[in-house]
Amino acid sequence: MNGALEHSDQPDPDAIKMFVGQIPRSWSEKELKELFEPYGAVYQINILRDRSQNPPQSKGCCFVTFYTRKAALEAQNALHNIKTLTGMHHPIQMKPADSEKSNAVEDRKLFIGMVSKKCNENDIRVMFSAFGQIEECRILRGPDGLSRGLSQREANVKGCAFVTFSTRAMAQNAIKAMHQSQTMEGCSSPIVVKFADTQKDKEQRRLQQQLAQQMQQLNNATTWGSLTGLGGLTPQYLALLQQATSSSNLGAFSGIQQMAGMAALNGSLGGAGLTNGTAGTMDALTQAYSGIQQYAATALPTLYSQSLLQQQGAAGSQKEGPEGANLFIYHLPQEFGDQDILQMFMPFGNVVSAKVFIDKQTNLSKCFGFVSYDNPVSAQAAIQAMNGFQIGMKRLKVQLKRSKNDSKPY
Repeated sequence: MNGALEHSDQPDPDAIKMFVGQIPRSWSEKELKELFEPYGAVYQINILRDRSQNPPQSKGCCFVTFYTRKAALEAQNALHNIKTLTGMHHPIQMKPADSEKSNAVEDRKLFIGMVSKKCNENDIRVMFSAFGQIEECRILRGPDGLSRGLSQREANVKGCAFVTFSTRAMAQNAIKAMHQSQTMEGCSSPIVVKFADTQKDKEQRRLQQQLAQQMQQLNNATTWGSLTGLGGLTPQYLALLQQATSSSNLGAFSGIQQMAGMAALNGSLGGAGLTNGTAGTMDALTQAYSGIQQYAATALPTLYSQSLLQQQGAAGSQKEGPEGANLFIYHLPQEFGDQDILQMFMPFGNVVSAKVFIDKQTNLSKCFGFVSYDNPVSAQAAIQAMNGFQIGMKRLKVQLKRSKNDSKPY
């Protein structure tokens, strides 16, 4: 096997071959296997070697294939730009091999909706075989004979199926020819043919649903007419209010309601009017509500965020806020871009810039970014709510950028 470590049985059809860089040149397949196996069974490891040397020497990188796609992605989340191996100056670089990018299963898998409940898998294969080789065809049905698993937003369909082609081009041709081309027996609408939702699509929709529930809670709370009862609350409670917009703190708002009631009962806001200090708190609460309204709109790309990112791109440099309003965010998911980090940190105040740093050589995220607000209070609220916030296998690290007067960190 030319030094490669390989098993006889085959990995899952959707397994990913991963390229791994920044590994010690002295390491063999044995050490690499020990590194990767905590994330799942390894099918194959192949160290890239310089054949011009005798014996051939490691180039400090390898290919690894796990038996499952899930194991490969978990290894990437845990290792890429995070773990630095002994003797190395930079963290591990781990990404899908170039040969894998163009043919991922999710790029070739179609969702077929409005399928007659009389159809079987062979009928679907016959319908779509004209567009190319079909690797997999499944109809989802429950015990009652009706289709199940309708998480694709076509919940009113009579039946649904998934068809995976050998190439994306075949799948695209099938969409062009078949989408809404006919209405099948027993169905009220034409057949739906589109790319199946990816895991990222499902996660985004789940967050949207959580967000809708949170906004309903906020709207039902006191219709903001009884904000007078919140007038006496201190800034730490304001930060808690802002945390309520975080998907990991669905219960935080109930705590605010309780505190608001206590504040009202204790007469912390006199009937005569607001003191100067209370007025400042009310201003801050108004800002917070404005931020929550912004967050409600960020489930879908907003004109605000698009405009900000366009301005940011046109400027060509990172715009900073005032002292104490600029944050570094570490341990971002690999797939996060400027839009994602902006939407995540908008609830806490007015963002003037949001940027994920990209490795110029690989064009991949370095998994850290930079967010600036127009005031330090918003930055502190973001730190309190988001530092330690878990996304998948990672926990965010959010901290203030050092001031220009401080000693440089490196």
